[in-house]
Amino acid sequence: MNPKITRILSYIHALGTLVLAAFFLNAGIKKFSPKPLRPIDKDILTEQIVVAESYAPPLGYNLTMNTMRQSGFLKMIGVFQLLAAALMILPKTRLSGLLLLLPIIFNIFFIHVFMDNRMHENVETGILLGANVVLILWYARRIARGLWGKQEKSA
Repeated sequence: MNPKITRILSYIHALGTLVLAAFFLNAGIKKFSPKPLRPIDKDILTEQIVVAESYAPPLGYNLTMNTMRQSGFLKMIGVFQLLAAALMILPKTRLSGLLLLLPIIFNIFFIHVFMDNRMHENVETGILLGANVVLILWYARRIARGLWGKQEKSA
């Protein structure tokens, strides 16, 4: 590939990674800010869970998020989001940060797909997951060498 194009793509990759890192720095910090629990109407709770025996969205999602917030689980996720973002900022650890972020955003995306009925949340988290995968693909050869132990041929 043309060295000029490679350099431009390298800058685009770095910029995309830094934007993703900034997003998750913000998301990780938000996990530590005091936020009220999601309101749950007791009549709806009783009707949906006890009578209808259903945890369908949005009630099931709201219960899950309240439980994760009160238990401290969201803070743990925030710690890993902050760590991944910090790793993505530095060029030497960028791949490690992207790989650390992958299971986090994968789970966030599928929690929204299966438990949340707000389509815009599915789209937003899907874009973040897609961006993470595309940014990881930049390192496909390095990952393949690491997995299969192939050595680069020297000229």
